Amino acid sequence: MPELLRLRTPDFEFSVWTNDIRARSNVYRETMEKRANLLRSPSPELRFLPAQRVTSDFVYDATTDLPISDITEENNGIEKTKNTEAKIESLELNSPLFFENTQYQFEWVFFDKVTEAKLAHRSQTINESFRFASRRGQMQARLTGTINTANDVGWMRLPVQFVTQGKEYIQNISFEVLPTKMALHQDLPLMYKAIDDVFPLWRFSLVEKTEQDAAQSTERGHFPLMWLANFSQLRERFEKGLKVICAAPHSRLQPTVANIKSEKLKGRLPYKLGEKIKQDFANGLHDKRYRVEKKQLSVDTPENRFIKMAVTQCKRQLSGFEAKIRESNQAPERQRLSNSFLDEMHSWQQPLQKVLNQSFLKDVSDYTGLNRESLVLQQKTGYSAVYRVWQELKFYLNVFGNQSSISMKSVAEIYEVWCFLQIKNILEDNLGFGSPLHRKPNLKKGIMDELKLVNGDKGAFEFFREEDGVRASLYHEKSYGRKTNEIRTFLLTHKPDIVLEIIFPDGRKFVWLFDAKYRIESIKTSEQGLFLGKPRLKDTEKWNKADLQEKSHFAFKIQDGVPDDAINQMHRYRDALIQLDSVDKKSRPVFGAFALYPGFFNQQEERNPYRDAIDEIGIGAFALLPNDGTNTHGSEWLVDFLKVQIGEASRQDSDYSLKSVAESLYVREPARIPYHGMRQVLYSDLALTVNLGGQQGRKNSYFEAFTNGTANWYHLPKKTFDSKFKQHIAYELSYLGIASNSTVDSRTKSINKLWPVQNVQIKPRNEIGADIAGKDSDSNELYYLFQLGRPLYLQTCIERVPHLPVINALRLTTLKNLQEAQIFEDIEQVYKEALNSK
Repeated sequence: MPELLRLRTPDFEFSVWTNDIRARSNVYRETMEKRANLLRSPSPELRFLPAQRVTSDFVYDATTDLPISDITEENNGIEKTKNTEAKIESLELNSPLFFENTQYQFEWVFFDKVTEAKLAHRSQTINESFRFASRRGQMQARLTGTINTANDVGWMRLPVQFVTQGKEYIQNISFEVLPTKMALHQDLPLMYKAIDDVFPLWRFSLVEKTEQDAAQSTERGHFPLMWLANFSQLRERFEKGLKVICAAPHSRLQPTVANIKSEKLKGRLPYKLGEKIKQDFANGLHDKRYRVEKKQLSVDTPENRFIKMAVTQCKRQLSGFEAKIRESNQAPERQRLSNSFLDEMHSWQQPLQKVLNQSFLKDVSDYTGLNRESLVLQQKTGYSAVYRVWQELKFYLNVFGNQSSISMKSVAEIYEVWCFLQIKNILEDNLGFGSPLHRKPNLKKGIMDELKLVNGDKGAFEFFREEDGVRASLYHEKSYGRKTNEIRTFLLTHKPDIVLEIIFPDGRKFVWLFDAKYRIESIKTSEQGLFLGKPRLKDTEKWNKADLQEKSHFAFKIQDGVPDDAINQMHRYRDALIQLDSVDKKSRPVFGAFALYPGFFNQQEERNPYRDAIDEIGIGAFALLPNDGTNTHGSEWLVDFLKVQIGEASRQDSDYSLKSVAESLYVREPARIPYHGMRQVLYSDLALTVNLGGQQGRKNSYFEAFTNGTANWYHLPKKTFDSKFKQHIAYELSYLGIASNSTVDSRTKSINKLWPVQNVQIKPRNEIGADIAGKDSDSNELYYLFQLGRPLYLQTCIERVPHLPVINALRLTTLKNLQEAQIFEDIEQVYKEALNSK
């Protein structure tokens, strides 16, 4: 593949290479096509500071796989050169070239005899990845380095310092690193807003590879990172205004009072003062002093006091920042900031100190405020510039606009915390939980007041639903190790991104884990949205090349999914966490583990490709993106899932209860998967009431065996059982309450014995002989065949058991309930969630 970019300026030639961006370019293009309803993203461009004269450029065209220099008029190319004498601040690119998680190589080839060159980025790590080679023979001096953009999106600024003929120059080249999985200019601002509402200023970082506009926040306050970022953008205006002030400081005629002897009085005297002096001389008073008021120009004005205060404050702030950063940067493991940035910050202070050394400021007293609006500060040249800059520094977060930028935490961190807060919002807005009991976010201050989220229990939100008493706890990166209480691990420590614990009023606790993965991998799904696995290369090519009208005949489609290792991590989390009760009894508390990823779907109309895996084994993934104002609803799948798992207090259904919600979690397939050869049940004494078959054609010995307590088998049509209960219930039964003829009412039956169930089989009726069923049959209909143990006798018979049809006698209950009941209608039913809804 040809180089991505090459441009020539009077000072150097700048080139960019990478292995191949076609795959990422295609993903980005598909993402933008899916989000066609959004506002159009700004065109990609290069920015130059100071403005530079670009004499020629060469840009790779990702849409045609051709460089611009190879495109002719026949294939609608773009002019390959730009020759202009004018300096430009930006150069528009014909297609995006810079993407996340991509490694780029940069090179500057200098034309003059450059003796020294280096990259002066704030990050020491980035600077160390560049190497300067001085001129050797015919080979020009050059600066070469490699940068992996990783998950850092936004504007990347590469400031190059080079020395030629003893003079130092600096040139900034900036470009925007784009994410391929989301719309940078639409999704990220929504995430920032959600984060700023709960964790103000957390997203800002002291130094990262890239920078972003900080205009989205509305927070005020003293935050050094923001002040420093704004000052770096405004300082040139600030310094120019101060130069004007020093050259012509504002002065004002101000009255002065002096007591002067008569012989030192000069000029024309006021009439009253002259008469006073005459009278004193007549009385022989020649040494007396007289009070004289004069007006003279003075620089000790409210405006100059303000200027002195502003310069002093800025100098003090910068000096404090530099000292704090240098102290932190001394530790080798914490050397994040480059010496170039520290030297630059020190150089910012020199013009301010020069102003403070001006002689006219020595006569200026301390600033005590302005009694009224000053036209000098608002309109006079120099003063107005400094005054406006100060107002922006004072309320820096409200007036950032597009001119100030600051490093943000990586988009992977942003997405993780946003997912955490999105689940918090779902609990509050969709599931009826009140405001969290712990409102204050636990943020820890680092160097320059850079904020870090305290994880685990200290970073948790606790909720309470007043309607039904359900409690919820939401944790960010809660740590589970070998020494943690209740839930622990036995080998390694695990820290899932998001932990949701739900505690029902009866004390039963359920845990779901979520891991935010800012990664997307194409998956192959059926037309109905069922997961089919990873696509082969030819599958992807076939899909990409097909026209929209032709796609309908394919049996599959390519959609957004999560990488395989993300799903594997969910299996690991669920398997590793063990809950211990007071007697060290072990159980698995995690009812589901799910990856969250920024896949784009119309969740109201499309099906989650991981739906089957979620229902069957409790492992899968949910696409999660901000709701962008359209009908796509980027969190609909997750909201629906949590509603089913936790319940909605607002529901008024007659069959709805917290007990049924809790039981439904145990009934679901993921919670019931036992180890091979073992059985897993919710009720250890689960019992089913049933009827004996009709007497017609059956041997009397069949009925006598149930009367005498010697029966070993009971058979029941599978379709009859399955029409009322889910199939797994047949294997969870511990007892059968088999009703026989009643001595009280011939129209009903009674239960006087409970039969332990030892085994359950499914057999066709023609394989169940007369010795078991009382008569033979040629039918191949499937039956449940229960192997019975010795019966337990009830102290009180249960009367009024329905006779016909057989299904009316089927009731799911427990051994305890059967021992307490006297008539069939009084038997308390359990496990309502096991009823078949078909």
